[in-house]
Amino acid sequence: MTTSSTNRTSTKSPAISVNVPIYNPGAYLRECLDSLASQNLKNIEFILVDDGSTDGSGKICDEYAAKDSRFKVIHKPNGGVASARQAALDASSGEYVIICDSDDWVEPEMYETLYTIAKETDADIVECGYFRHLDDDKVSLISCNYAEYEGLIVMDDYILRTSPASWNKLIRRALFTKNKIAYVQGINMGEDKLILYKILKKTTRIVRVPKCLYHYRRIRNNNSYTNHLKPEYIFQMADTYNWIKENYPEKKYQAMNYRNALNIVSAFLRLENSQQERVFIVSFLRTELNWGKILKNKPSIKSVVAATMKVLPLSAMASILNKIYPIFYR
Repeated sequence: MTTSSTNRTSTKSPAISVNVPIYNPGAYLRECLDSLASQNLKNIEFILVDDGSTDGSGKICDEYAAKDSRFKVIHKPNGGVASARQAALDASSGEYVIICDSDDWVEPEMYETLYTIAKETDADIVECGYFRHLDDDKVSLISCNYAEYEGLIVMDDYILRTSPASWNKLIRRALFTKNKIAYVQGINMGEDKLILYKILKKTTRIVRVPKCLYHYRRIRNNNSYTNHLKPEYIFQMADTYNWIKENYPEKKYQAMNYRNALNIVSAFLRLENSQQERVFIVSFLRTELNWGKILKNKPSIKSVVAATMKVLPLSAMASILNKIYPIFYR
């Protein structure tokens, strides 16, 4: 692993460390880094982790570091997104940390806005809304209205309704360091959900900014983990599912755990699987998505898929889902 950056003239710790895991983002990288360089907040650092990119992204990162001292670059062999995020977190020195995916971009005022609110409210987590860009050029504004009490989000409502995405959540870095919370190496699918729910065990001070400040690019044919599922991802998702189920066992969280189980089943049908994965999913359907759970919970497309999987051959369901997946991909 190698690190590069320009010489820093200030010893003042940055307010925010923006951690950017990078693996072959292609033409999107410059748009991402330009949006970071244009941030209104100046007391900030950008930790770019080149996770063994083969598309020239590492050189682009060095280029930005050479002309802007706020950029720090780490070059490392490819180890997956959890490894890259942890490398960035270990190198961070900001009071708060946040992720920015290398194929996305941010509004100029994003980090200044989140940090100002964090300081005003002494929040451990500040979440903002985001723009979701699809590959048919459609754009949606996504912002969740949580229940609040005395200016803070009600924890149960947040736990049940937040998305696991890390890039719209500014998090106090001390939550990681004081509680020894780290990314689990080898979990590259669901890693953001796992670490978020570990953090939520350690805080009750969460604030929402109603503005949309992050641009999330959801492209079906890019290199993201969610678009290119590998068989081992099912077991990684299952590890995350089991941790959350064990650590959030209360009755009020059962619907959340049920939705997490449905996500594993729908992901299974989108990948090339072997006998090992098929044996696992049959057992998972029997224990985690039995008929009682399916009938008790609110119907959805994914629950219909799970129910049908219990009566049709898996190969037939995979063929059907490949055709209908783009309909509910959004």
